[in-house]
Parts: sequence; C-alpha cells; structure tokens
Amino acid sequence: MTSRTLGRGAWLAIGLVLAVLVGLFLLQTLAPGTLVPISAVIAAPPVGDLPMMPEKPPASPEGFNGCPPEGEGGDIELNLLKNRVDKGAYIPVSFDSLLGLTWPKSAEQRLMSEWTPSGRAFITQYLGLPIVLEGYIEALREGVADPANCNRGDEENHFWRLSITKGPRDRRSEAVIAMSSPQTRVGHTWSAQFIRDFLVEGRVPVRISGWLFFDPVHPQEIGRTRATLWEITPLMQIEVFQDGRWNPLDKYGK
Repeated sequence: MTSRTLGRGAWLAIGLVLAVLVGLFLLQTLAPGTLVPISAVIAAPPVGDLPMMPEKPPASPEGFNGCPPEGEGGDIELNLLKNRVDKGAYIPVSFDSLLGLTWPKSAEQRLMSEWTPSGRAFITQYLGLPIVLEGYIEALREGVADPANCNRGDEENHFWRLSITKGPRDRRSEAVIAMSSPQTRVGHTWSAQFIRDFLVEGRVPVRISGWLFFDPVHPQEIGRTRATLWEITPLMQIEVFQDGRWNPLDKYGK
C-alpha cells in the first residue's frame, strides 16, 4: 500500500500512535524530576463531597514545652503537620465520603519521603484539607505518646485520640480517628473527663473541625479500632448540637 492509497483517517491514526510513542520515550529518557510519571499526573476523581483544593493553606506548626515543631524521631514531614496550629475555612464533608477515600497500600508503614511519586501525588491531593465532620465521640484516650510530641507521656503534653462514629451506637471499628494536640487545646476549656461525661456518655452529636491527615503507621488497626487511615489531625474545634444549633464546646464548661 502506498501513501496515495492511504486515506486521511489512516494518516491521522498513524500520527497519534507516533505522538504517544514519542511521549513515552521522553518520559523514559528525560532526567528525573523533569516530568512526573503518568500515574502521578492523573488526578483521582473526586470522592463524594470531598473538595479538590490544589492550593491548600500552608501549615504553621509550633512546638510545645520544649519539643520542637518537627518533634523527635518518626516522620518529620508528618510531625510538622500534626503540630500545626493554624485555623482554616473548614469545609463540611460527609462521613461516607471520608470512609470512601482510599489510599495506596505502598504508603503504609513508610515514611512520607519513601512514598512512591504516584502514591505521594494521590495522598497529597487530600492531605491538609480543612474539613468539618459530624458524628459522635465513641471514645477518648489520653496519654498518647507520639514522635510529634517527642514521645512525652506526661499529662500536659498528651495527645488525645478521639474515636468519631457516624451514628450514636456504631462500633469503634467503624470510627474515624481525630487527634487533639496539646498546643491546639491552648485557649479551650475542654478536659478529657468532661468530654467523656458530657459527649461520650450522653451520645451528644458533635461537629469536629480540623485538618485531613493520613496516618500510614497503623494499618493493623483497620477493622478493629478504626475504619480508615485518614484522620482529622490536629483537631481544632469541637462543636455541640444543642438548642437547635451548633455551639462551641467551650460554652458548656470543663
């Protein structure tokens, strides 16, 4: 077959094939960092009502009681996100959307610096979103020592781990974790015992505001004490639904 016998459509098809081959060749041969791998370029489709926010608010981390913003040990990049103290324009998201958000298995139990380019690209689409989640506090655990708080176990430096469920009688295995850091509790009148007595025992609806965070360290907890590795960390505000509206928990004492 000569070029005279080839139709216009055939020439177009050949051109497209050549363009694809050239593109793949360039991705293989250009210096690292020149182009992002194809799998990292393709953004994941939106999950439920989770917002797509290419420009996220930059984190403003702070240390606490002599522990620096980067913490001590562990994953420095994630420690800085855990220790952020800035507030955001929080966006309401549904519980189902948060539970429907997946993650690359290759990121589990690895430092952020060790994530694959495509895995990092996927996670960072959502990491650091300012969100609001409605639900119920099923449990609160104090005394959480973490590299972000220099693994300190004294009460003043505790991280609090809250288990948030969609319904008032849901099990902890269906929960989303929210972490409260000591520096973000400054200025609040909360106490752990007050939260247990008022919110946990009373099954009072709450609204949790904070930063969407990915915890790669605890995949073994899935289906046992949490439903997802996505968290709200740090937790910045707790509101209570009383008298027909949402009110800050600080209004009700400590």
